[in-house]
Amino acid sequence: MQQTAASHAQRSWPGHRRRSATALRDNGLRFSPVTIALHWLVAALVLSIIVIESIGLLRPEPSLVRLENLLTALLLPISVYRFWARVTSYHPLPLGTPNPVEVIVSRSVAIGLALAMVLLPIAAWLCKSAADIAIELPGGYVIPALMAPSPSAAGVLRVLFDVGGAAFLLGLALHLFGALKNHFVLKNDVLKRMLGKHVEL
Repeated sequence: MQQTAASHAQRSWPGHRRRSATALRDNGLRFSPVTIALHWLVAALVLSIIVIESIGLLRPEPSLVRLENLLTALLLPISVYRFWARVTSYHPLPLGTPNPVEVIVSRSVAIGLALAMVLLPIAAWLCKSAADIAIELPGGYVIPALMAPSPSAAGVLRVLFDVGGAAFLLGLALHLFGALKNHFVLKNDVLKRMLGKHVEL
């Protein structure tokens, strides 16, 4: 009984709560479980959106458009949190003795991708609103427009969206190249760390 009370008191101690909260944030040694889970969730959402968009170019279907709109709507709030967590937490140190230039490039690309996943859904939302295209979701729901229809604004926003999308795909290719290089060429544990494994620096 006394042991149970002592354990409860220890768990209720403010320091314990602070440690629990910090365990959910990245630090210099590891990614948090939240970061790892959201990383793979976002990867699945982005891959699904790219696949649906590619299929839609060959065989346009309203049901695919509604599904893509739903996935994009889910991606936005998750991406906002991920970007905030990225810029307010310590990023884990690189493994081994990497080239400093490569570290700067890889971290810049990662931050750029995180920001793009916030801006691109908003740009798509604005673009469709300006073009007076309803953003329909499965089940008959419609996302409200962000702005009044404007053909001139729709043209500008479409160009910006296309440029941002191309830059995002380029950054994504660099990100995948870096991950594959670390795993297959440098043979370090970067990929395993993103799967939740504790690794030595």
